[in-house]
Amino acid sequence: MVKRWEITAAYSGCSSRDFLLRAGEFSRQLIKKVRVSGDVYVNGERVELWQPLQDGDVLEVVFPEEERGAIEPMEGPLSIVYEDEDVLVIDKPAGLFSVPPFDKTEPSVAAFLLFRYIQKNYPCTVHIVTRLDRDTSGLMLVAKHAYSHRLLTQSLQKIDRRYKAVAEGSLNADQGMIDQPIARAEGSIIRRTTSPEGRPAQTRYEVEKRTGRYTWLRLQLMTGRTHQIRVHLEYLGYPLAGDTLYGGSACPGIPGQALHCYQLNFRHPWSKKRMTLVSETPGEWDRFA
Repeated sequence: MVKRWEITAAYSGCSSRDFLLRAGEFSRQLIKKVRVSGDVYVNGERVELWQPLQDGDVLEVVFPEEERGAIEPMEGPLSIVYEDEDVLVIDKPAGLFSVPPFDKTEPSVAAFLLFRYIQKNYPCTVHIVTRLDRDTSGLMLVAKHAYSHRLLTQSLQKIDRRYKAVAEGSLNADQGMIDQPIARAEGSIIRRTTSPEGRPAQTRYEVEKRTGRYTWLRLQLMTGRTHQIRVHLEYLGYPLAGDTLYGGSACPGIPGQALHCYQLNFRHPWSKKRMTLVSETPGEWDRFA
């Protein structure tokens, strides 16, 4: 994987290392990996990172091949909404892990992507930026390499995720903000709960429609806590349909909770352009109409 920059007068006299730290937003760890296992070129000639740059120079970084880790690559279907050399956006079905939590041989988005990377000879591993619970469907942002992962996670709060959900009951307020800290529930490694001792968590919601036993919602995460929407709706007394972990009733034909990331807005890590991608809710939700 290669990235190139044209040096402006503002960085004339600056070393390649300082340019990459300041303008390139490299971490010191990434600088070290490039120094040890990668290559740096200026105007086509290999240089050391301490050497100074001049106005008009073309700086090129050849990143080292990345280690793939312990997850077992696995062939499986992927719905790719967008892809370029820096990012992927996946439309994940409910029932599939983003990353396997325990058994590294479990089917997952990460395992399917690793298989695809190997088939296409990508010299990188999988860097998932926005995870979804196994039974939550919708859009996931994936960095194609360590550098784009660094850039995206530096501004993680600027990645705007919008969800649609079906909650049990008829929620009275048409819109609102749920502002309740979230902590791990006592005696559980999975379940979360609202707690004054928890981390701050805010979720905006807006009622889309009410259909008898259910309320269709649009939600925006202002923070990114584990199970945040699920916990906040349980707190309101309107758990997600199918979310048996947080007070909902099982729904035949629905694998888990009725929660779908339908819109993803982010700034592209390399081009800096704003990107918006959308996804339709699962057809199985028609039973809630």
